[in-house]
Amino acid sequence: MSPGTHAHQRATRLVAVAAAACLALTACGDDSDASSGTDSGSGANLTGEPIKIGYAASQSGPQASNGLNGAGVAQAWAKHTNANGGVDGHPVEFEIVDTKNTVPGATSVVQNFLDDDEIDAILLTDLVAEGAMGKMLTDVDTPILSGGGSSDLLWSTVPGAFQPVSGSNYTVKAYVQVAKAVGGSRFAWAACAEVAVCQENGGKAIAYAKEVGLQTENVQLFSASAANYTAECLSYVGKGVDVIAMNIGIATGARVMADCLQQGYQGKWSMMNSGFDQAKVAEVSGAQTAGSTQGFPWWADDPKVETYRQAMKKYSPDTQWQGGNTTSVWATLELFKKAMETAKPATIDRASILTAMYTVKDETLGGLLPEPVTFTEGQPSKAVGCSWLFSYNAGDENPKSLPVEGTAGNAASGDLASTCIGY
Repeated sequence: MSPGTHAHQRATRLVAVAAAACLALTACGDDSDASSGTDSGSGANLTGEPIKIGYAASQSGPQASNGLNGAGVAQAWAKHTNANGGVDGHPVEFEIVDTKNTVPGATSVVQNFLDDDEIDAILLTDLVAEGAMGKMLTDVDTPILSGGGSSDLLWSTVPGAFQPVSGSNYTVKAYVQVAKAVGGSRFAWAACAEVAVCQENGGKAIAYAKEVGLQTENVQLFSASAANYTAECLSYVGKGVDVIAMNIGIATGARVMADCLQQGYQGKWSMMNSGFDQAKVAEVSGAQTAGSTQGFPWWADDPKVETYRQAMKKYSPDTQWQGGNTTSVWATLELFKKAMETAKPATIDRASILTAMYTVKDETLGGLLPEPVTFTEGQPSKAVGCSWLFSYNAGDENPKSLPVEGTAGNAASGDLASTCIGY
């Protein structure tokens, strides 16, 4: 394909996608800022070659909320970015396709993106399938961006897969450390029945909890299709469990919490990343939670976080944006933008984006990342061993950051100061 033909096809595609976005997101005219009349988010005034990112996101399946909310963030980020100069003058487009929360579904979507030379980079959110995709993504020519991923089998193993937030081994430790931080003594693990790694993580967490002096109970499985969780909850109450780690999608997790509170459970819930959703937890009267978020604290009093909040309210108001999965997607996209604006590639393609991502050195995005991140060509992403710890009870306006012991992992202050547990 000649450069001229390629540019023409991209220009044609931009018009088509922009038109579709007006229908799929909101009416384009409704996004205008009443005070200025210019903030449409369409990127129509940008003259740079468009950047197209294929987003493989779970839109259905047992943990669909991760991809659904991630898609809302991607759409808001693109509209906000395009309304404010794009990425170094380039408008950004997302093509979002449902991975169905299955390995066959995710691999099919990603392979189609790999085969489409119009796709410049791939963003991936599928906590069910990502761990099985390491082999297919080894030695590909396409940058793979983490949409709140966690599996070390992919993100800490495959060069060219860019992960700026903590993975599963860190998260296992964080569940336990949070339990200790809020005074827990008897620790239990509630695992999603649909995904084998939920139970595997439970075994690791129970072993680690014993190492740090907590009493423990056996891992229990919770199916999203179960009518109720009365038996499991009565078991927790009878054994005196005071902290339950929830390695379960938030839709099921909220039902588990409600059932256990009804059965007399008075302890706390240790919740991480996409397993915690402030709006969902707020609906469970009496719920007391503590947790860790791999994405920056959405409640932080910081101009960068305020930009996130305002963009989500304006461009994706129906997205549940108050959670660590959503903020980690935003942080990944902001890191991508920073890398591109540092590299300033003359042309937009997979190779130039890979080169740009390898300019990332000791980057924290001013506290939006939990520790300094460096990407090195030919090497996988270094596992991140820091996050943000918090407590939140239903009825609170916002979570409360737990104090950082020692120096913040990202050298930030206030709510953006991160805690490091190690990997």
